[in-house]
Amino acid sequence: MPRSVRAWLLRLYPAAWRERYAEEFAAMLEQGMLSPLDVVDILLGACDAHLQLFNGEDVSWRLVVMLNKLRTTLLIVFAAFIGFVVAGMALVNLVDDSLMVPLMKAEAGPALAWLFIQIGAVVALLAVVLGGLPLGITVIRRALSVDRRNLRWLMVPLVAFLALVLYIGFMFGIASGLIQVAGVSPAVQPGSFPLGNRLLLAGLMFVFISGAIASTLAVWKVVSRTYVEQATFQAGGRSLSLKIYQFAFAPAVVTSLAMLVMLIATLIWGGLVFSQLPQVFSGAYGPLLMSTRLWYFGIVTIMAVCSLAAILGLVRGRSALTAT
Repeated sequence: MPRSVRAWLLRLYPAAWRERYAEEFAAMLEQGMLSPLDVVDILLGACDAHLQLFNGEDVSWRLVVMLNKLRTTLLIVFAAFIGFVVAGMALVNLVDDSLMVPLMKAEAGPALAWLFIQIGAVVALLAVVLGGLPLGITVIRRALSVDRRNLRWLMVPLVAFLALVLYIGFMFGIASGLIQVAGVSPAVQPGSFPLGNRLLLAGLMFVFISGAIASTLAVWKVVSRTYVEQATFQAGGRSLSLKIYQFAFAPAVVTSLAMLVMLIATLIWGGLVFSQLPQVFSGAYGPLLMSTRLWYFGIVTIMAVCSLAAILGLVRGRSALTAT
């Protein structure tokens, strides 16, 4: 590996980390990189070191700490899933009240592809809930009894969810006629979507995306400060001991595979729908009259990036699964 590349990789880490581990890091790089995944591992290790400083802790040689690597892997999959959900919401926003809805009711191909997207979404969500439940319980326990600093971070997802519920309630109020807003129609027809309604949906996307980003950062911070490897739970009058990070790995794999299935289904769906509705694909059905083509390819790009990040995270954490 050229010296300039080694120096660049070293500069990715915090200054405090470099002061303590520059020599060990340089020695490791001089031994040579085994695969491109080693470079990915170094990049993620740099993120992890910055995260530890963000948590107000002393940096340590975390690049080779297996428990931390597994934990970071799960956080990467979780963040990728949230990003995928944002892209999925954007796709629903594109389809909602458009000419694509009647087409999917009439044509089996697009309807089947859309069904795969919906099934993948349900499977991914259930896997995230199942894998994250023991970890979530452990985090809440610690926040209530050991580290109360985490309580304020745990409030972020609740506040974000409340803001989303209130906004959706506002939209339902408009749809039912209880609330009237100039330029916003209570009901729209496919192919006729007023600018006011587009702005209303754009606001929904803003609230959802902002809340998703804030919630993801808050969860990442809390979980990254949870060094508990094993926890005991009561179920049916019996005590159940789980290695919470190892337990969550299999659901993380299911989540990543479901994301990949949804990505493929979205590509197939787009090919089928837009081949039959070329006027929609070349039109402006995105938020704020944005190009449909640009909006769709942006959605697919986000889905692809999130799926790739989840898979790379799993590959990185696989070695830690048997070492913890």
